Amino acid sequence: MKRRTSLSRRRVLASLALITVLVLASGALRITLEWKRALDDVDAMIVTPVTLPEPTPLPVISESTAGLTAAVAAERTPLPAQPTVPPAEDAPVNILLLGTDARFDEGPSRTDAIILVHLNPRTNVASVLSFPRDLWVEIPGFGHNRINAAYAIGERQLGPGYGAAIAKQTVSNLVGVPIHHFALINFEGFKTIIDEIGGIYIDVPHVIDDPRYPMDAFPGDVRTMEVRFDVGRQRMDGERALIYARTRHADSDFGRNERQQQVLVAIFDRLREQGLLAQITNVDDYTAALRDYIRTDLPRGEMLRLARVGTRLSVESVQRYAINSKMVVELEDPATFAVDPVAVREIVDRMTAGGVPPTAP
Repeated sequence: MKRRTSLSRRRVLASLALITVLVLASGALRITLEWKRALDDVDAMIVTPVTLPEPTPLPVISESTAGLTAAVAAERTPLPAQPTVPPAEDAPVNILLLGTDARFDEGPSRTDAIILVHLNPRTNVASVLSFPRDLWVEIPGFGHNRINAAYAIGERQLGPGYGAAIAKQTVSNLVGVPIHHFALINFEGFKTIIDEIGGIYIDVPHVIDDPRYPMDAFPGDVRTMEVRFDVGRQRMDGERALIYARTRHADSDFGRNERQQQVLVAIFDRLREQGLLAQITNVDDYTAALRDYIRTDLPRGEMLRLARVGTRLSVESVQRYAINSKMVVELEDPATFAVDPVAVREIVDRMTAGGVPPTAP
């Protein structure tokens, strides 16, 4: 009888062990499948980096693009070589974030959100620098124009993939440091990521009343609506956060740059809060939601490296800088305003050294 009982116990234990192995195996398989789907989604976002051509005669700008590239046909400069990706595992990296209101299948448009991100794994500090969309700069090979036209000019004049290369080189020449990668997101993707993480929390510093916010319900829509944000901490879904980041009639593009940084930091804070920078499970839910809205030249390995850096960062370690109204010089039409190069150099030196940003005016 004892032998039978012992045998029965061994069978029960063996059955439990088998069930445990099967559960673990099915969980591992699920994670593997999730990662496979996630990697497929990530691959859909990655574009092959292009190298800017050597100085050669560039195509003549047609009348159809004259408005976009005003005053550039008579002023062309050689195209410098693109910077290379930093080789060291702990090397700082500079990433240009670009935001556009166009779908990727609608053709290139101006990038109305332009932010340089500097990540330093050695010091666990991140810095962001915003550029006013109407800043007048030199676009390599195409003379001077608004900074938000660089991407569209590259795409239309040189071909697919060159928009990001031109935008990166334009900003690199302006700030004096190499731009290693870019990430382009359209506004639908912006709303999607915020909704996927359950919204964000923003502390609105002052009342914002914009009576002429563009509705953009369809291409060519010129209708506007009134939007208002009261003072204080508030939760925003994707639609509301996008309006907050885009509105500018209540103040200026400089105020809008500040709000864009607020939203960017709030997204990062939410990701950290939910552990999404380190978690393995359900990662494909997020990549699937974003694959149609993001384009980047960050390779997989670099994404993983930066994700690891992100887990070590805190909101307090994100330094925020901006080109403000005290740093610019008004120009005559058709130009807008330029930035003092000495002031830019001072800001970039401070942000790459991890220093405290200057007080905003």
